[in-house]
Amino acid sequence: MLDSFFDQVLKLFGGNRLPYHAVLGLAVGIATLFAGKLFKFLLNTVGRKVISKTTNKIDDRILDILLERIVALSGILGLYLGMKELRLGLRTTNDGILSFIDYSNIVLYIITAILLTTIVVKITRTIITETVRRTARRNNEDELGQTLPLLLNRVATFVIIAVAAIVVLDKFGQNISSILTILGAGSLALGLAAQDTISNMISGFVIMIDRPFRVGDRVKIPTGEIGDVYEIGLRSTKILDFDNNLLIVPNNDLVKTRIVNYGYPHGEIRVVVEVSVAYGSDIEKVKHIMLSAASANAHVLRTPAPEAYLMKLADSSMNFSLFCRVPDFKVQFVTAEALRIAIYNELVKAKIEIPFPQQVVHHKFETKNALRTSRTRKKISR
Repeated sequence: MLDSFFDQVLKLFGGNRLPYHAVLGLAVGIATLFAGKLFKFLLNTVGRKVISKTTNKIDDRILDILLERIVALSGILGLYLGMKELRLGLRTTNDGILSFIDYSNIVLYIITAILLTTIVVKITRTIITETVRRTARRNNEDELGQTLPLLLNRVATFVIIAVAAIVVLDKFGQNISSILTILGAGSLALGLAAQDTISNMISGFVIMIDRPFRVGDRVKIPTGEIGDVYEIGLRSTKILDFDNNLLIVPNNDLVKTRIVNYGYPHGEIRVVVEVSVAYGSDIEKVKHIMLSAASANAHVLRTPAPEAYLMKLADSSMNFSLFCRVPDFKVQFVTAEALRIAIYNELVKAKIEIPFPQQVVHHKFETKNALRTSRTRKKISR
């Protein structure tokens, strides 16, 4: 029955198959485009209501990405099906039109591959970014959620584009094995030429995963410099020292050596204040003055409690040390200075001497007879 219907339609065109298939191809193209718009409408209404019940936002963003490309994909599919139908009405003598259709199909295939690749790239980047940031928020690693997705997204994008290029080349009959061989040899040569850079990039990836330090942490590197981590990059880490100079350290050096991190797992740090007093001073009174100064300081933590000890009986003084903790390494130097000033003022009020190094020199004078004897000996020896 359907065949008889098409036969009747074909008679309307006087038995000429080209106009018949042209009109039919146009109808197929319009119907496919309309179906794409209808599918987009259903996804934007029914589909959005369904995914709105979930707690995460990944599915919402994936839906937005799909909605941006559905109409374009349906339009390309409609053009392909329409030209395929038009081809049925052409004869072998229409070489020019047939060649045009063939080239058009190639262009449509490439455009479709580009659209699908962009969709996969955007969906992959969305999943990676949201997953890493959710994990970072759960572990209170906000900086990790900002830096790690950049690296993972670049790697994923490169892999997806490479796979898409290989699929397209295989579609057009290109020898993929030779291309892969050339890429492998080129990668080996590039790796040997840039092994230091690649090593630093891998080390940067390890730093972002392992998190031995974060941006804002105060660290001490093996060369002795101390500073705050300013930026963690793929190739190097930037550290701002106390002179406001930016130290650029290769990541490979930081991974292979010992790093002292003053800000991890928290910023609490010890403050040590050394005081020297003269012999004969009241030891318990000196310790009381030091502990009172620590208790009166707002930055000093109460737990663990400050402690003061007589550390050394030196040549000219008794050396005491005050040990206490502050909640943040950024106030370490300020607190230490405030404690020294407070202790000094209290020692002055208590009339406890702060000594300076002293040395007694004994000089022995010779008698006149001894001098004469020494001069006579010198003459005889001459």
